[in-house]
Amino acid sequence: MSSKESKKSILELSRQRVVLFDGAMGTMLFSYGLPFGTPPELWNLSHPEIILKVHQEYIRAGADIIQTNTFGASSLKLKKSGNEKKMEKLNEAAVKLARTACPDGKYVAGNIGPTGEFLEPVGKAKYKQLKEAFSEQAEVLCSAGVDLFSIETMFDLREALAAVEGVRQVSTLPLFVCLTFEKKTKGYFTLMGDEVSSSLKKLEQAGADVVGANCTLGSKDMVRLASVIRKSTKLPIIVQPNAGMPKLVKGKTVYLQKPSSFASDVLKIVKSGANFVGGCCGTTPEFIKTIKKRITALEYKPSGLS
Repeated sequence: MSSKESKKSILELSRQRVVLFDGAMGTMLFSYGLPFGTPPELWNLSHPEIILKVHQEYIRAGADIIQTNTFGASSLKLKKSGNEKKMEKLNEAAVKLARTACPDGKYVAGNIGPTGEFLEPVGKAKYKQLKEAFSEQAEVLCSAGVDLFSIETMFDLREALAAVEGVRQVSTLPLFVCLTFEKKTKGYFTLMGDEVSSSLKKLEQAGADVVGANCTLGSKDMVRLASVIRKSTKLPIIVQPNAGMPKLVKGKTVYLQKPSSFASDVLKIVKSGANFVGGCCGTTPEFIKTIKKRITALEYKPSGLS
């Protein structure tokens, strides 16, 4: 599949109906025994059968797009655990596993998350350094055969822009970018104080094809945020909430929201104009399955589309 064909098909599909991403990878891996503190990406090599199983469960649940297990697989992020030399192998293995699970008519998104570094003057990282790390990871993902890129959970607009520029240096594949927002008295802002409208405009100018939000907020808070996002951009939008707010139960972080209430909120998010939806922390294949049933039954089409 050429990049031009891939870009045409996934974006055109979103003009015909709501497109469904998968749910959380980390939540699933913890349920399969991933030790706390272990980079999930290492399991692409040490436990490939589990990564493959998770992808297959999301495909069976009805996901149109599955994301590679590479959220923290940039060399800068991997350096924190001493695994930066495995960057290429971890990303290649992740794409191979996702492609194995992905049947015709479904898509593999190369997943890219924050480096864990703070840009100057808050931290010591330089913009060019981050851009190079993202470009390096994106090049491996692209060569390995992803259909699109999913940059997500960015809490600093500048780092998100570095990621967009890094990806665009090596690929013209469809590029999805999600910032993560907190709900404040004056609206929604990233941890670094970036507001919604101007941030999305800058992402579009940098080369993003789809913009939106994921993580931090539960589905109920994302309903309102989805409306704000829809009014802020003419691009297709993506929204991926958490399964409610986390609770500490017997020393473990758990998400208590039920798939049915989550799916009800997601339908409201779709009515607000979301073209792509899915789940973030705490969500499982059961959440994606429930969303798929609700959307299919009601034949929802994003209101933001003509």
